[in-house]
Amino acid sequence: INILIFYRMRNKNKEKIFLDVLNDKCPMPFVKTKIALEALDKNQNLIVHISDGESLKGMPSALQELGYKVINKKKLEKGIYSLEIKAK
Repeated sequence: INILIFYRMRNKNKEKIFLDVLNDKCPMPFVKTKIALEALDKNQNLIVHISDGESLKGMPSALQELGYKVINKKKLEKGIYSLEIKAK
């Protein structure tokens, strides 16, 4: 089992938590993201670095079903994306 890797960054009184799931296979990116989101406060956002593929395709809709909102999705480089998710 991989350890969750995440770190905190404060910017303009908004705290963002970063989670790297680039090397994880489906369904682990979703599982780790859900665990990290459950640990957040309302004023925090989670930024997930994720590889292109099944996990990236299904993550936004699965999170929305749980009441979370993906507020930003951007391509960082070939095959690597960043999802910014607002805590509920």
